[in-house]
Amino acid sequence: MKFVFSKYLVLPLVALGCAQTGSAHSLEAKLDEKTGTITIHRDGLAKPVVTQNAAADHRPYLHPITGPDGKGVFTQYSPGHHKHQTGIYWGFTRVNGRDYFHNPKGDYWKRKDVKVLEARGESVKWETVYDLLDADGNAVLTETQRWSMSSDNDRHVLNLEWMGTGQTDVTVGKYPYGGLFVRMPWKKGIKGEAVNAARDTNRRAEGKRAMWLDVGMEI
Repeated sequence: MKFVFSKYLVLPLVALGCAQTGSAHSLEAKLDEKTGTITIHRDGLAKPVVTQNAAADHRPYLHPITGPDGKGVFTQYSPGHHKHQTGIYWGFTRVNGRDYFHNPKGDYWKRKDVKVLEARGESVKWETVYDLLDADGNAVLTETQRWSMSSDNDRHVLNLEWMGTGQTDVTVGKYPYGGLFVRMPWKKGIKGEAVNAARDTNRRAEGKRAMWLDVGMEI
């Protein structure tokens, strides 16, 4: 039995320390077909501000993400104490008993497609499509991530539309965490704060359901 379920998310990333405000800047999305990497370039900056990694045999993820001025890195890739955490990514922890959150490699993930949908303008859009594999290498679920992005003087706005199509009967098991995840370059001593829609902060907000969660830290 096949079915489709979807989740729509808005993920704003704010560059700390930028006092300017203004209109949206021109962006360009470029695809490297050999690697499956999509880079998002902002007019006037030499380096990309967002990189979509979409290898054939690895879970897709965004890293690095830099500020609107090209300074600072907002994401972290595979720290030694949590090697499975790769910038911004989506991973369920229990799908038919399989853990796609802690296992990002090719025995769990297989790319089907990666492409740029809107290459230039005040917003750009791109898409990745992956099969989530069972222990025998068969597709259990096909996920589509459709990202759009805009950028102005003091912030980037990333919007994610996530869609999943079951290739067999699918059960997503209950687990304390999973789905959209953001790995930031936090270390002990760096100031940071989290607050959710119920106005719970920091540890009080951890693991709780909420319509939105605002997380910030010094970069």
